[in-house]
Amino acid sequence: MSKRSPEFLSFTLVAVSFAVLVALLSIRPGPNHAIETRYGDVIHEEVSDFSTIRIREKGSMRSLLFVDPEGLEQCQSSIDLDHPGELILGYSKTIFASHLFVHPQKRVLVVGLGAGGMVQFMNEVFPETLVEAVEIDPVVVRLAGEFFGTREDDQLKIHTEDAFEFFGRQEEAVKYDVVYMDAFLRAPESSGLDVKTARLKTVSFLADIAGRLTAEGAVAFNLIEAEESTPEDLESIRKVFPQVYEFSVPGTGNMVVIALKGEERILESTLKERAVELDQTVGSEVSFSELIESVRD
Repeated sequence: MSKRSPEFLSFTLVAVSFAVLVALLSIRPGPNHAIETRYGDVIHEEVSDFSTIRIREKGSMRSLLFVDPEGLEQCQSSIDLDHPGELILGYSKTIFASHLFVHPQKRVLVVGLGAGGMVQFMNEVFPETLVEAVEIDPVVVRLAGEFFGTREDDQLKIHTEDAFEFFGRQEEAVKYDVVYMDAFLRAPESSGLDVKTARLKTVSFLADIAGRLTAEGAVAFNLIEAEESTPEDLESIRKVFPQVYEFSVPGTGNMVVIALKGEERILESTLKERAVELDQTVGSEVSFSELIESVRD
């Protein structure tokens, strides 16, 4: 029997190790596996002028996800088809801390429709509120109706257009009690949506929003804490709105900011009193008393 040289044995060991590594990598779950585990199988995929959109389904839960330029999926909305008025995503509950500052809300605007989870919650819990939504992507508007049941009716009006242009029409007399800003997901550079989204964070645009609020109105922002632009975004918000309150969203990378048009700072004791009253009268899964605990100093 011929002897193998040490060099040959070393090469063989490396080759075998590499083959084992390749085999392990081929069976190790990747990012899509985690998404499938959480949101279920893809039941629809479509490319619009602004994004690649996937709809996934797991049981009665249906989710609308945007695919970012690196191929990673970002969940924008999840709706339980058996309970469409129930809020699923953490930030979507926290953003309704707006009611601690402005209640009741007779007319509101949601910037960024998605599947319409926030809209359906308001339609169910606050049926007296007239809701309008601005969504730049007509495909998103269509899919929200087809797959999630979010359609125009007596309580909801949808504007399919650029929010920057919508707010630029200052001659319109409509005033909102609250504007919900939820339109900051990443998009391919080729879509031009990143540029359009950036315009929604400028001081001049925020001033346009302030001009469309009632005297004691507010804006509720959903922001991503890890985004490099977030500190600058907060600075812009503070330049326009006299009072700004930050809320943590535990277990997520989000933060919610409530910006008020009014000058007077609201005491924490007053907010706690309002929270108790809302918990007693609203009757939803949102605990306003718990939201008070997430206010940042």
